[in-house]
Parts: sequence; structure tokens; C-alpha cells
Amino acid sequence: MTRILIIIAATGIGAAIGVWTQKLLAPLTYRLEEEQELAAPGSRVWVIVVSGLALGSVTAWLAYADHWLLALVVLPLTLAGPALAAVDLDVMRLPNKILGPVALLTLAALAVVSAWSSDWNVAIRSLGGGLLAGATFWLLSVVTRGGVGFGDVKLAALVGLVAGAVGLATVWWALALGSLGALIWAKLGRRKGPLPYGPALLAGTLFAVILSGLGPG
Repeated sequence: MTRILIIIAATGIGAAIGVWTQKLLAPLTYRLEEEQELAAPGSRVWVIVVSGLALGSVTAWLAYADHWLLALVVLPLTLAGPALAAVDLDVMRLPNKILGPVALLTLAALAVVSAWSSDWNVAIRSLGGGLLAGATFWLLSVVTRGGVGFGDVKLAALVGLVAGAVGLATVWWALALGSLGALIWAKLGRRKGPLPYGPALLAGTLFAVILSGLGPG
């Protein structure tokens, strides 16, 4: 019962953070000068819903897998994910102003978790995951001649850091599910031009982390 109450509370807190995120995004101050003439992004109520579901589901994973210490590592990207997705959907860009602080918080969290648990395997696995994911997307960027943007490469490396703390298999699943989601989205939308990869990659990471609680990481 306590776990359920914690999950419900986390979902509510996530939704509240989503309201705050939506208000921060509303003035479109993240747009560059050449992006000012783009059409308005429309309603972003989904940011509130996704923020609540993301924090609630990650909290459920932390509670039932008993991985509370890893909360420090997974929460920065979980909380920033909806904002990153919203910006990418609007201007096809993943801003360093969000990626940078999240990366620094994640690295600091890895150091704290490793020192607290006296187990540096978590940090080693996480850094390996970040390197693997970043290198994979860098190669995709080269092969597609920029079809996969450098922002996606940086996000992939960050995803690798976070998912790697859970398990290297989780990194693979995060990239696979994210790529599959992007492919399905492109096919259903019949898109021939550039596709914002960030939202699909973030969703794939969330699913991969949660699914890791169903078996070995």
C-alpha cells in the first residue's frame, strides 16, 4: 500500500512539474532567430500527461525493483525528457541548455551512487553505455550524412549513461525501441523529410528502463 501511495504521489508531482515545464516553454524563448517565423507548436497539454506518467512509472520501477539509489541517476533525464521532446518536435533541435545540465547532474549522480555503494561497476557500466550509444549514433550521423543530427548523438550518449547504470542490455533495448518507434512514426506519418528522433529515443529509454525490472538488467 505504501508503494502505491508513493507512485500516486510521484505521478501527481510529475504532472505538476509538467505544468511548470509547459509554462516555461510557452514563450518559445528557446527558438533561435531563424526559427522565430515557424508556426506555433499548438497545445502542449501532453507535456503535463507525459511528465506525470514518466515520473510515476519510473518511481514504480524504483520501488518494485528496489533500486532507490539509482533514482539520482535516472531522474534528471526523466524530468527533462518532456521539455527535450517538446523542443525537438517544434524546431527539430535538442538544445545544449537542457542536455548540458542534465549530463552534468547525471555524471555527478553516478559519482555519488558509486561512492555511496562502494561499487564503481555502476559508473564503469554507465560510462561504457554512454560511449557505446554515442558512438553508434555518431556512425548513424555519418552514414545518413546528417540525417541523424548531432543533437541526437549527444542525447544518445546521455541515454547510454542513464540506461547503462541499469544494465548494458538496457542500453541496447533503449536504442532499439527508440529507433523502432521513430521508424513506425515515420511510416505512419509517411514522412520523407527529417524526423525529430529525440521523442522516440526518450520514450524507448523509458520503456527499456521499466522493462528491465521484469528480468535481469
